[in-house]
Parts: sequence; structure tokens; C-alpha cells
Amino acid sequence: MAFPVTPLPLRALIAPGADPADPSSWSFVDITDDVRVADGVTIQVGRQDEGSQTDTTKVSATIDNRDGHYSRVNPLGAYFGRLGRGTPLEARVTRITDTFSRVTGSGWGTEPSSGLIWSHTNIAKWSTSGSGGSYTAASPGSGDLAILTEAAGHDVEITYTASVPAVMTGSAWAHGAVIRYADTSNYYKVHTEFRLGGGIGVKVARMLAGANSDLGENTSTGVTYTSGTRIRSRVRAVGKTIQVRVWLESGTEPDVWHLQVDDDQVTGTGTGIFEWRVPGNTNPGSLTVTVDDFRMDVIRATTPVPEWPVRWDQTGTNVVAPLVGAGTIRRLSQGQAALRSSQYRQITSYTRRRGHWTLEDGSEAGRLANTYPGGQMGTFSGTTLGDSGGPGGAASVAKSPAGSFMGGVFVLPDFLDNGFQFAWSCKLTAAPTGTFAEMIRFATTGGHLFSFQVSDTRFKIVITDGPITLLDSQFLRGANDPQQWMSYRVKVTESGGTVTVEPAWFSAGSSTVTGVTDSYVYSLGRLQSWRQTTNAMTTDALWSHVFGVTTGTDNLHSYRATRAFDGYAGETAGDRLERLAAEEGVLLAVTGDVDDTMLMGPQRPGTLLELMRECEEADQGVLYERGAGLAYLTRATLYNQNPVMELDFDDGHIAAPPEPVDDDQRLRNRVTATRVGGSEETVEDEDSIAEVGIYSDELTVNLEADSQLKDYAAWRLHLGTQDGLRWPRIELNLARNPSLIAAWCRVRIGSRITIEHPPDAVGTDALDLIVEGWTETMSIYSWDVVLVCSPAKPWLVGVYDDTDARYDSASTTLVSTVAAGVTSLPITSVYAADAWSVSDGPFNWLIAGEEMTVTAVTAPAGSGPYTQTATVTRAVNGISKALPAGSEVVLAYPARYAL
Repeated sequence: MAFPVTPLPLRALIAPGADPADPSSWSFVDITDDVRVADGVTIQVGRQDEGSQTDTTKVSATIDNRDGHYSRVNPLGAYFGRLGRGTPLEARVTRITDTFSRVTGSGWGTEPSSGLIWSHTNIAKWSTSGSGGSYTAASPGSGDLAILTEAAGHDVEITYTASVPAVMTGSAWAHGAVIRYADTSNYYKVHTEFRLGGGIGVKVARMLAGANSDLGENTSTGVTYTSGTRIRSRVRAVGKTIQVRVWLESGTEPDVWHLQVDDDQVTGTGTGIFEWRVPGNTNPGSLTVTVDDFRMDVIRATTPVPEWPVRWDQTGTNVVAPLVGAGTIRRLSQGQAALRSSQYRQITSYTRRRGHWTLEDGSEAGRLANTYPGGQMGTFSGTTLGDSGGPGGAASVAKSPAGSFMGGVFVLPDFLDNGFQFAWSCKLTAAPTGTFAEMIRFATTGGHLFSFQVSDTRFKIVITDGPITLLDSQFLRGANDPQQWMSYRVKVTESGGTVTVEPAWFSAGSSTVTGVTDSYVYSLGRLQSWRQTTNAMTTDALWSHVFGVTTGTDNLHSYRATRAFDGYAGETAGDRLERLAAEEGVLLAVTGDVDDTMLMGPQRPGTLLELMRECEEADQGVLYERGAGLAYLTRATLYNQNPVMELDFDDGHIAAPPEPVDDDQRLRNRVTATRVGGSEETVEDEDSIAEVGIYSDELTVNLEADSQLKDYAAWRLHLGTQDGLRWPRIELNLARNPSLIAAWCRVRIGSRITIEHPPDAVGTDALDLIVEGWTETMSIYSWDVVLVCSPAKPWLVGVYDDTDARYDSASTTLVSTVAAGVTSLPITSVYAADAWSVSDGPFNWLIAGEEMTVTAVTAPAGSGPYTQTATVTRAVNGISKALPAGSEVVLAYPARYAL
């Protein structure tokens, strides 16, 4: 029997001593028995009503603390010293507990706790004995699957036991779990491999579009087996992190994971087992692997606990710890410093730098900041700091008019290296004419002075030692224009008394680096100082980020460096999200193609969450929490989704009358979109303004180009002018409808759901909704869900060459009144382009609230307006009424251009 006849297999766990941002450190302890049953566990996820962004996920539970185990400062507590501000708290529901206590001859039959039926490839190889499930392979070959396709878990933890009848010879037996199964071509395999010589290894592989890729492998877990040894495995998949560990069932489970990989390419929700007698295996005869105690928990939420309060009643005997876990967004939204400019971050990643003057100082600064710890600040005279005219990768720059000066001294290394590199960024207001002028110089301890010079067509580097000229080398600068922002680097190395000099440069917005090489014979010293003066320049110059490193091996003009120079302008929102998350050590799982997201403008200084929200705003996807990190749904994944849960009022799926809202909360009929550092575009819906007045919205968005603004503003106008109800409260009672649990576990933020047969007063045949957020409360005999939803209609977009995506008419009306039930409708269209196709039916119209199917249309008559007669099937949505003359004729399911 299963819930609700038996108690809900709800589990609450904590991971004492764990780093909340590092899943590899998580080892959970089950505290379910200490959860106060009356309060249960409550989880709040996503956007709540009237929210424009997802909130932090919250997990609430009241814990019995009479023994003091959950008092952080109690030295007698079981977890003393290991309960921190951030200890992970997790809520799970056990969906599968298969002990295979049935006997089947072909296939594994029905899993008893869920009622789901195992499906198989090569079903005849699978059976159950009453004490375990088995798979028999007579000879080596391809692997086979046993799958619970409806197990429904985006984030899961699975445990199971397996044994083989002999130590493998020739090749291994690959056994393991299948997770995130979508179909036979898309899933992950988490191997527990019975290898040669009695060793157990683990591996994670991905099957994507039928192609297998190994993501990670551990060749030695230290666990060994013999014939019949029962090996226990635990597989955990949360967000993009997949983990596995193994141990002897007769032994103790380890605290560490034997293997962890990160991947987010497959997004199914099925689970199961795979078996594979690997080609080359030489064990004689048939081999049978036995599987037992297969358990799968769906992880509903994992959040850090920011505080450990203690509460008691007047008697002092009823002591509880009311825990409220709050997810990653909470941490990222408080106490976080703004990330510095992308150039700053890129340059400070060079650990061998010996001086770095950002020139991003404020206008009141008296010295030039040096990022090298303990390094000297730079000096300047006549230079203006805090200028905003820099490249995209700089927060601000220095402006040097004629006669000004800047300079600094490097910290000398305590060793001689094989060379150094000196780099800077500069933009001239005009190029010198007729002669060379010095742009910048730097000196070494050996007495060498390097002067980098520029003319109207060339660059030149002059190297001197006192009165001796060691090198005077000119080179064409090509298409690069020093009147635009450019990054320069001079790499100097010495080998066998020969000094090699390699100047190189590139322009902002380009990843093409131009460089030349020259050399001279001499002894090289160490990089000592730099100086910039405009005494020799005829025009003002702008400067950014002067620095030097002590080795000639670092690539200061790597592709990443060229992108950081202009703030990664032109980077997609998805790529930026992934890069930022990687730079800051935040796990991020992306659903959708990152290349199919909006192109961004330069990355500006801001907190990590601000910069990620900026990407979300530009792309119009959804950023939310998942496991130890974050997740992102690209905008394109929200288009034309298949419903993941189909509900029905008539079947009692809705626990209480919903509370739809017909208001103007999200109404926006005039939208002005302004690009950061760029222009603006205004679009409006004249019909809506004429009907209800102006509801305006002014948006600032960090897009790459002004040319994106019109489409972006039009999309936001489209979202703001949909005439549909909001649904801030739809209640489900899963104890009353346990058949919905599998579908509910597939729902995530942004999922599409439908509800058939709503009350007549709603005036529609079905509700088509996007899930914005929810609150679910679980106890031993209850599982209640309150959904917050919005209309799915705005996300149903046209697709080229798709027979269901059609152009709508903007000028078709009924010629005359048509009585209820009449199936011949006279229509007229003002424009020839709005006349209806005579050959592309059937399609559905909506006229005065009644939906009908058009089965035939006559050819247009007249020269404008254009008249036609349509044959229709009336009352498709259950509404039958007289249709007034002049009623607008439109598609029942129109689709618009997507962003």
C-alpha cells in the first residue's frame, strides 16, 4: 500500500559541518523523527503573487529540541561544533522502494510503492525472484535498461544493492543507475563497475541524442568484491551536480563521494537501472546480476539554514527549533561586494604580476591604486581620474592632457626570471602626424629603457642603455587605429644572451591580435618602473590598466583577455551567466541553448546577483534556485512547451475554488526600452490605450546594440497586453489525488500546466498556465500545494513551416448578425493580405467569445473590402450564442513572433 493509505514517506535531513556552497562536502543525517508532525514541512519556491523575480526558496520545519541537539552552542548536543549558519537542510519524498518481493518471469513488473510499471529493453533478460531483481546476459554485448519512466524526479537520490556471481575476467560488468531519463537516446548512466581482479570502480556517462560521452571516472574506489558480495551504491543528482559513492553492504557508508561531475545537458525525469556485460568479458556461460533494495527519493528542496533558534513554553519542557532554510539567492543578495570591472578581474587573475595600476581611481584620488599586495601606489600630475570614456571592460579611466604625467614602480621579484611582460591600454584623441611620439616607457634594473612610440601609420619600439641604442624597430600597425581603444603588450625574454622583444596589440571589439618580433644581444634585467608623459604628444590620451608580470609565459592577450577588455560585449546572456557562475564558484544548471539567448552589452561592475539578474532581464528567462546553487531557464525553453501536468476540475483535482484575478497589475500598453549607454525605443498598443488609458513601463536593459531595442520593447509590450486572468492561488490536495504525484514531481518553475472544465463563470474551456511559484506543505497524511500561475498564452509563439502556426487577420469582421448554431458565416476583410486561406484549413476562430472550427472558406470576392463565406463547426468551447454584426474574427490560438 502507498500514501495516503500509509504515511507519506517524507524525510528531513541536515548535513552537519558541510560547506553550503560545496556539495562534495555534504553528508546528510536523517532527522525526520525529530520533525513535529503537526507542523510538517513547508516549502516555498519561485515567484509569489505580484513578484517580478523569483524569491529565495524557503524550507520550514519545527524540530523537537528537548535533547538540545539542534542548539548550536550546546556542547552536549550531538552536532555541537558542526551546526553553522549555512548548514544544508533538505526535504525529500521517497517515491520508489522496490525490494522485488514478487516473482516475474519476464520483466520486473509493477513497483509496489508507486504503482509504476518497469519498462525494459530486451525484457526477456529481466526477472524477479521474490528476493531481488535480476538481469541475465548469456554473452557480452550492448547494455540494457530497466526504467520507471514516470518516476518523475528532476533532483533525486537513489540507493540500491547489486551483486555478481563471479569475479570478472577479460572485461568488466558495468552496472548502475539511470537518472534523468527522457528516452532511450537521452539519459545519464552512473556506473558501479565490477572490474577485473575484484575491484569496484565508478563512472558517469551521458547519453545525448544517442551519443555516449564519459564525463568522469574513478578507477579505484578501494572497495572490492568476490562472488555474491553485495555492493551498495548511492547516486545523487541535484542541479548540474551528479555524485556517486559505493561501499560494502555489510560495512559502513563513507562520508566522501567517490566521483562528482557537473553536467546539465539532459533534463528528463525518469530513473532506473542499466546492465552491460562489456565486450571482451571471458567469464564462462551466462552471468546474472542481482539487484535489490532500489530506493529513489525526489528532492523537493535543499537550502542552507541561516540561524538555529531555540524556543520553549512556560514549563520549559516543550523545546523546539523552528528552522527556516533559505536558498542561495538569500546569500547572494546580502553582504556581497560588487564585482570589479572585467579587466580588473582578468588582470588580477595573473598570480605572477608585480604591479597593476587600474587607473579606475575616483576623481578625488591623490595616488594611483596598485592591486599588488604591498606594492607602491603610483603617482600622477595633471591627469584627470574617474573619466567614463573607457572600454567596456573598465569601470573608469584616466585622462592625460598635454604636459601631464603618470608613473609607478614594480615590486622586484626575489629571483631572476626568464623575462617579463608589460601591458597597458590607451586611446589617443588624434594620432601624431609626421613623426613618432612616445606613448609610454618602462625601465629595467639592467638600465634598459623601453620606449613605445606611435606615428600616424606606424608603431615603434626603441630600447636604449644610456647613450647606447640597442634596438630601433618600426612596424606597421595595420588596420588598428590608436584613436580607438587598444590594448598593448610588450613581451621581453632572454635566452643565451639574446633578448627577444615581442610587441603586440589589438583593438576593442576584436579578438585578432597583431604582433611582431625582434631581438638584440645584451643582458636583461628585471622590470622596475613605468612612466607615461604627454610632453611629446600633440593630443590628449585616455589610459586604462597598466601592469606587468614577471614571466614571459603568461598569455596576456588570450582570447579571454581580449573579451574582458571590452567587458565581454556581444556575449550571450546564457554564456555570461555560466561564466559569472564559474568565476564565483556558484553552481548553475542551465536548461536550454545558451547560444539562443540575447546578446549582452559590456559587463558593468555590480554584485554577482545583480549581474545575473541583468542577464535574466535581457533574455527574459527565469533565474531560480536549485540545490546548492542556481538554475536558469532560457527564454526559448518557455516557448510552446508541452504541459507537464494536466488537471481537470470535473475529476476533483482542484482542492478549493481558485481565486483568479482580472486586474491591471501586469498591464503595460506603452513600453520604453533604453539600452545601457545607448539609445531608447518606445512601442505602444493604440487599441489598449484607447480602451483603458496609458499604462507605461520604462525599462533599462543591457543589450549589445540599439538595433535590438525595438524587438525587445515589442516583446515586453506583448507580455504586458495579454488579456488573461492571473491565477495567484490554485490548490491541490495530493493526498486526495495521489495519482497526480508523479506529474507534480515533474513540475518546475516555468512549467506549463492545463486545467480542463473550469466553471462556466470563467468563460473558457480550459486553463492554460505557466507555473510561477508554489507553496507545498507535507506531513504524514497530507501533501497540499498552492500554485501561483500566469497565462501560458503569451509564450505560444509562431514557428516557421509549422502547420499549427498561422498568421492572424487584423481587419476581418462579420458582415451581418449570425444566429446561434448557424454554420455559414459571411465575413469581410479590409485588406487583401487579411483574407483567409481557402486551402489551409481546418483552423479555429474566436468570435465574440465563441470558439469554432473553420472547415471551408470561399475565395475572396471584391476589390476591397474582400468578402468570403466560411463553413464552421460551432460551439467548440461549449459557448453557443448569437454573433453580432461587426464582430472581430480572429484566430482562437494566435501566435506572434518570438523575441
